[in-house]
Formats: sequence, structure tokens, C-alpha cells
Amino acid sequence: MNKSLKIMITILVLLLIMWGIIFLVDYNRVSNFKEPIFVRKSEMANDGGSYIGYGLGYRVEVKKCITVENGIETEKIEMYIFNKVVAGAIAEIKVTDQNMNDINPKKYVELENLELDYDFAQMVEDRCYILTNSNAVYHLEELDNFIKNVENKNADEIRIIEYTIEGQPVITNLEYTGDKFILKNDWRRDAWAVEEDRKIVTTEYDASKYVLVKSETSSDITNLKTYDELSLHSIESDETVHICTYAEVKQDENEKFKIQFNKNLNGDEIIKILGREETDRYDYDIYSYKGTVNIIVNGEEMSLREALLNNKITAEEILEKAKKDANEDKTIIGDIYRDGGSTVYIYNDYSILKLNTLSGDGNYGKKDLYIGVPSMNINDILATYNS
Repeated sequence: MNKSLKIMITILVLLLIMWGIIFLVDYNRVSNFKEPIFVRKSEMANDGGSYIGYGLGYRVEVKKCITVENGIETEKIEMYIFNKVVAGAIAEIKVTDQNMNDINPKKYVELENLELDYDFAQMVEDRCYILTNSNAVYHLEELDNFIKNVENKNADEIRIIEYTIEGQPVITNLEYTGDKFILKNDWRRDAWAVEEDRKIVTTEYDASKYVLVKSETSSDITNLKTYDELSLHSIESDETVHICTYAEVKQDENEKFKIQFNKNLNGDEIIKILGREETDRYDYDIYSYKGTVNIIVNGEEMSLREALLNNKITAEEILEKAKKDANEDKTIIGDIYRDGGSTVYIYNDYSILKLNTLSGDGNYGKKDLYIGVPSMNINDILATYNS
């Protein structure tokens, strides 16, 4: 064995030993509910410290405030190799009066400070519970979490968006403090209402005299949706205060795949997932915007790039499903732009933008596909081509 080969083997062995030490340190820390040291933090969440950390060949997910029930906050740390959990720990932490405000911060901008041009994409981005006139439902899980917190006497709030017959948004804020319910109805965007009614109306209800109730009599809207009423009921009288329509969405068992969008506002705004030069299947590039994209195909999770390169899924299937979802009222076409036919589909946690502009790149215009945050704006995307 020559000297150069011995040096290379020695270096390789040393590197493996170093990697083993790094891995074992983080492994032991995660197993003992301590945050890892040798990871690069990414995909930070605005919930008190949740993040995903990437190490050498492994990732660690730190999840703060998974639930807060009966004064106990649950947190979790897990280490993954090839999407398999290899270490993890869960802790329950007693919530004190001092840190309750940190665990349950104000979720939304106060209605009084909210712009009148507050648009649909921002409503989705803010994780409001939204029920549209076409029966599309967004963030029902946020309403479910609110109901659960009220049941457990944990302070919380929910912002609800419903629409008038004419298509004007009416915003309802319901806050539960533990002692009372604070209901705010914002009618300022209802262009069909008389001027004196276009205002915010605030009403308070004593939580010892009113309970939050979801009706048990459901009405079927489609084979995937049922409607109930969510309201405050007086314990002492027959008074009922309507809050909103509760639209339950059943899972479509025939779905072949599901997109998992991971928001990352601290990283690069635009990341190329797959270039047209890498495959002869597409004449356009595929990008993510303000996050990364994974996809679950037949129960297996992988990056969208991996799925596209290995023909697990095609971009055409993603677009066809978006079009089908829009037709079946599972989502909304945010807009069809008058630029040749660019289209945006807005889901709960992400949006899909397929460009089809008439001018720009050569004689073919822009045809690229973007998957990004719900508030992704076509003008922001097009501006990057000229920068």
C-alpha cells in the first residue's frame, strides 16, 4: 500500500470518527430532550422556537407548544435519518402566568389596524378559517384548535372569513380569555351595506354564562363536505349567538399524492427545483417560492425534485389535480391573468402559479411553474426575470 493511499484512508477514517462523534452528541442530546448542537437551523416557525435543523446526514425537528391543555404545554424533539425516526423525546411543561402570553401571543393584526384591501391570499397566509360562497374551505384545523382550547379553558382566538351573497368578505374575530368571549364583527368591506353599518361591532359575553357549541345536526353539501353551525349558547336563556358555519371536509381517499410545502422566509426567495435542461419532459422550469416542496406519493414522502426525476409524479398531474380541485370547490382559482392565461391556485398552505405570458423570454413568453406561499404574487415573480 503506497503512502498516498494510506494518507487518504487515514483521513477518511478520521472524518468518519469525527462524524460519529458529532452524530452521537446530537443523538444523545435529542434523546434527553436537549436541542442539538451540530445542525443548521432552517424553516423557523413563529411559535416560540420550533425549527428544522439539518446536520451531516440527519435532520432534527424541534416542535414547541404542540398542545396546551389543562395548564400543560407539550414539546417534542425528533431525529431523522432517511425520514425514519432514530431518536426522540417528548416533554410536558407546566404553563405559568408569566409565560402564558408567550405561548398564546396575538395571532392576528387587530381588526382596527387591518387594511381595508386585506386580500384573499393574505387571509389564507394568516391561517384564517375561511368559508367561501363556492364551498371551498380553508384552515378548518385552526377552528378545531380554537374549539379544543375553549373546551380546555385555554386562552385563544380565531379569525373567521365568510362572504355575503354579493361576494364581499365579512371578518369575525372571536377571542376567548378564560373569563369571557370577545366577539368582533367587521362589516367595513361590505359595499352593499348602508354606510352607517360598515363598521366593527364588538360584543362581550361572560364565559360563565355562555358556552361554545357546534350543532350536532349536519347538512350534506357535497360528498366531501358537511355543514354545522358554531354558536354561543346562553346557559340561562334560549339566546343563541351565531358565530359561523362550521364546514367539515372529509378526506378524498382517491388522491394519489399530496404536496407538503415548508415555508422558509429566511432563506432564498426562489429556488429552482428542476430545470428544463435536465429533462426532455418539460419546456419550462419548476421553482419554489419562499420555501421548499416535498410530496407524498402513495404514502412515501420525498422531495418534489426527486419525485419528478424518478417519474413518481409529473408537473402535468400536479396542474391537473389543481384544476380538478378548483372545479370541485376544494380550492380557489385566485385569478386567471390577462397575459396569455397565467393561472394561480391557492390552497391552505401553498399556492401554485403556472405562467403563460405572451412576451418576455424570447418569442415564447414565460411558461414556468412555481409552488410557493399562499400570498405569492405574479408581479413579484415576473420582476425577478428583469432583475
